[in-house]
Amino acid sequence: MKCKTNAKRLTAFKFKLNNWFTGLRLLAVIYDICNPIFTLIMKIPQGVIDFLFYLAPSLLIFLTAYLLIKRFLDTNTKIQFAELKRAMQKDLLPLRLQAYERIVLYLERISPNNLLARVYEPGMTVMEFHRALLMTIRSEFEHNITQQVYITNLGWAIVRKSRDELIRMINESMQQCNPEAPGIELSKKIYSKMVNEDETPIHKAIDQIKNEAHQLF
Repeated sequence: MKCKTNAKRLTAFKFKLNNWFTGLRLLAVIYDICNPIFTLIMKIPQGVIDFLFYLAPSLLIFLTAYLLIKRFLDTNTKIQFAELKRAMQKDLLPLRLQAYERIVLYLERISPNNLLARVYEPGMTVMEFHRALLMTIRSEFEHNITQQVYITNLGWAIVRKSRDELIRMINESMQQCNPEAPGIELSKKIYSKMVNEDETPIHKAIDQIKNEAHQLF
């Protein structure tokens, strides 16, 4: 039992001795690093040391003043930027509202209920009516294409998707008709497809645009 106790004490003593030598080596390294610096300082003339001693408070005051001024300028810049941002948003609000209004008007104009009645002319064949419908949709879209600057990317993507799905529906209806038949036959096919849908893409897009416009307030 005593042998085990002595062994533990010896191990602890070796551990402490090892730590002591490690500390001595660390002090030696620090001395080797600092000794040239201390030697260089000792070689500095006393007049220079006195000058630096008297200059230190001035440098401290200058540094403190610099940090305070920098902090003040940074804060002031952030405040001015926030005010500028609010002013820009205030100026942009009427433009954004106008853009949403124009997009809703565009979607209403190309909704099948309005588009078919507005574009159709007596005597048109299915092919002529089909061509006139597509030209009207593209013309209306190009006329309002700049409004995408003022609405969200999601809103504009929905507008484009609704236009593409409307064109697809018109093209599919065209393929089910005789090109030389009266244009009214194309209208019937389009209305027939609309009846089978719970909600047309145009009306979905209108609801989305209205929701985005309401979020501006």
